[in-house]
Amino acid sequence: MSDDDLRRLRHEQGNIRDAYGLWGTDELTAGCRAGAEVPGFGGDPGTLDDIAGNLAAVHRIAARAAEVVGDLRERGVAAGWAGDTQVEATEAAEALYSAVHGLLDSLGTLPGRVSAYAAVVERWGPADLAAADDLTDIAAQAARMTTLGHLPDPSSYDADRMAALHERAVRAIDDRVTGHRSVLEAGRELVSHLLDQAAQARGRRMGGSPLSALDEVVLTEAGSDWRSPDLGVLTPAQAQRAAEALNRLGDADRRALMALLTSAVSPEQRAYLMKALAAGYTVDEVARFDSLIAAHGDDGPWLAARLGPFTMDATGPDLGAGARWSQEQLPTCVAASTVAARAAVDPIYALQLTTGGRPGDPAHDNPVAFRDRWRAEQLQVYDDGRDLFQKIRGSDGMTSEQSATIATEQLGPRTGATYHHVVMDSADGRTDMLRRIEAAVDDGHPVPVTTKDDGRAHQMMIIGHQGNQLQIYNPWGYTYWVDETAFSDGDISHGDPDLPGIPASVRLPDGVS
Repeated sequence: MSDDDLRRLRHEQGNIRDAYGLWGTDELTAGCRAGAEVPGFGGDPGTLDDIAGNLAAVHRIAARAAEVVGDLRERGVAAGWAGDTQVEATEAAEALYSAVHGLLDSLGTLPGRVSAYAAVVERWGPADLAAADDLTDIAAQAARMTTLGHLPDPSSYDADRMAALHERAVRAIDDRVTGHRSVLEAGRELVSHLLDQAAQARGRRMGGSPLSALDEVVLTEAGSDWRSPDLGVLTPAQAQRAAEALNRLGDADRRALMALLTSAVSPEQRAYLMKALAAGYTVDEVARFDSLIAAHGDDGPWLAARLGPFTMDATGPDLGAGARWSQEQLPTCVAASTVAARAAVDPIYALQLTTGGRPGDPAHDNPVAFRDRWRAEQLQVYDDGRDLFQKIRGSDGMTSEQSATIATEQLGPRTGATYHHVVMDSADGRTDMLRRIEAAVDDGHPVPVTTKDDGRAHQMMIIGHQGNQLQIYNPWGYTYWVDETAFSDGDISHGDPDLPGIPASVRLPDGVS
């Protein structure tokens, strides 16, 4: 079953509703035939229940593994070790504990999700088949009242019979639309959850890197724990890009990078070095970056505050060396959201904004200096992205096409993305776009979104995805989570009357299907 099938059914639903009376016999025949020809949805409830049972068995195995790792951790795996090895063993035990519990948490939700989908298929499968058969029968009966080409035949027309057939047809096509919509929505929810869990699983291993499996676990778990998997330093996509970049290094560069990782004093410091490598920087540039943060390598909150903008909650606390990542009263929502998104994927750029490249220097690493640099940077991107006529006219803001251009210029070199503008002008359009947005975000690409309401327009940035939730950065200085349903329904204002809430367009990376 696909979105196209549901659209076809909705189209015939409208045709059938309008097909009544003497002149509606042919339309009723055609609508019922077309409605019956739309294929049903696949999925065998018994097979789905078997899959759920197998997943539950895997969850029990993971639970036993969690007990073993937890016992190892509690007994103190490094108790008899000394020096750097003791530190590394402790880090490994903590990372494994977080990774196994994260896996356990993910697996725990899957059997119920698959079973819930099986229940929806079982509920609507027989009803859909019955409704399709009913439409076929109605089409045959209605056709017998249209014998003069496509014209009604008054001699065989029966008004009461036509009314009864029309009522049956409306009921049957409504049942098919409701069933297909229910199964499609349940399937979307399951697929979204599975993709989300798959992304989390990929993030727990830097697949294909030359590092040991234990090194990969320690790096990908850095800054996170099993209760808050979204707080890690490396996103799944960044971990994969780092692994690919590491594989491309020559022998000398690889030895130099491994030396940097070995000398780092915390998993978080190592992860930020890998994040810089994932952003496309050379080993020499990563080494210079390391020299700036090494003095604070074991200070996780310091690193988080200065090397990324999005460790903030819905209330928008002060971040980034004590100041908020807010556009304030400037007409720079497009530029501000893009600059913040770049800082999220580029820790070297973030460090330059938050500290001026001089961390620990009170003349540069302070809230006022950060605010000045942040303001100057967004104004520079804003000014460079606008055309001469906008400047001559004195009009504020940027177009969606200009947004796509600066997203490509600012984010592309660090993520490999080229952005294009896509309009969403209906609930169906927003729903259809959701999967593409989530795929882009899961692949590590922030997605600019334009919202409108009452003649106002605003750009925000979709930066995260978990299950049926999207994380949005508002350049007014905070992030928040919104349900997919709210996005489809056309209101992501999150209860703020001053925030335009209707998603009108997005900028998507090329190649996202």
